[in-house]
Amino acid sequence: MKIMFLATKTPWPPIDGGRLLLLKTMDGLAAAGHELSLVAPVNTRYFQIEMVRKELSTRCRPYLVPARTRGLISTLVTAEARRRPLTVVRHSLDQVRRLVARLLSEEKYDIVHAEQQQAMVQAEAATASGIPIILRAQNVESSLWRFASQYRTPLLRPLFRREERRLARWEGRSMRNAASTMALTRMDAEALRQLGGPGTRVEVVPALFDTSQKQGSNQLPGDPSIVLLASNKWLPNRDAVWSFVADTWPRIQQVLPSARLHVFGIARSVDESRGVIWHPAPSSSTEAFPKNSVVVIPARHPTGVPMKCLEAWSRGLPVVGSSEAARQVEAEDGREMMIADDTEGFARAMVLLYENPEMAEKLRSEGARALREKHSPEIIIPAIESLYREAVSSSPTGSGIGS
Repeated sequence: MKIMFLATKTPWPPIDGGRLLLLKTMDGLAAAGHELSLVAPVNTRYFQIEMVRKELSTRCRPYLVPARTRGLISTLVTAEARRRPLTVVRHSLDQVRRLVARLLSEEKYDIVHAEQQQAMVQAEAATASGIPIILRAQNVESSLWRFASQYRTPLLRPLFRREERRLARWEGRSMRNAASTMALTRMDAEALRQLGGPGTRVEVVPALFDTSQKQGSNQLPGDPSIVLLASNKWLPNRDAVWSFVADTWPRIQQVLPSARLHVFGIARSVDESRGVIWHPAPSSSTEAFPKNSVVVIPARHPTGVPMKCLEAWSRGLPVVGSSEAARQVEAEDGREMMIADDTEGFARAMVLLYENPEMAEKLRSEGARALREKHSPEIIIPAIESLYREAVSSSPTGSGIGS
């Protein structure tokens, strides 16, 4: 099939879960013999466009637009004038829309794959020409804004709740304009169906992930060494990291004095908590998953899937995570991961893993099994292909595939 991917950011470099998911999906489809094109903006303030193009050219035909997202004031004014969600306006770029329209007029594509709801604003030409669109919702955007409002000041909270309502309407409309929507989890699928209304098709297609990645060759200090991946961009994640360091880590240190906590993603910190070692975001994810480590996922996140959990499973590392993380990857306590939601829970889990190597080995084995059975390319790529083909066969313009 000839597939056009529309994205709000390039999958390379894979410096966050969303980029990584798209990159692995494109790799899997390219390996299956499909012809891929990617249309996406590149923020030249942070990335060298030629380097990004070079890395992507082995996977697809990259059509990259040097652009920066709108500034805050421009976004606020435009969003209010058009009554559109802020995040949709921020990613709405005229030069990207024009490029999509030109490509669709010059070539015949079988399907357009919109990665994330915000990318649907760039798919207007596909809608107008009748080319079927598959939307992949990496999460429920309106749920994220509702969740994030809890972490804002009373002054900003009403703005976030209004944004939630606007996004909910946008998500519903986006799904109704798509032939089908892919959700990563059952929880997200249920929420998206409610937003889309009767007749909206939402299918659960779990996140694709390699099943045979190696552990990092580096070994970090600590017995055990505990890894926590941080993000300064997403406030709830940042809050969860600081809460873990301030509240949970001292208790773990008390019961396991030789343990060390390695926080990746924050280059420098004024925090001098005993036994905490701060690392910048790694140039390669292998560095953040060193051998003989335990990965902790305390993040509070109501939607999406924790890609760091899948990567830990792939690299053979045991995981201790929150109940939210467990639900998102459908893991059971003591099977694929240890579940902990408070200070004592994390401390008990760490002691159990430290004193019972067989439990750590069970988590590694069951995590690898879950990855093979639910997330391997051999399972996910055929599921995506099936949705593509069904959309094409149901479309008035889809008389032939692979033209």
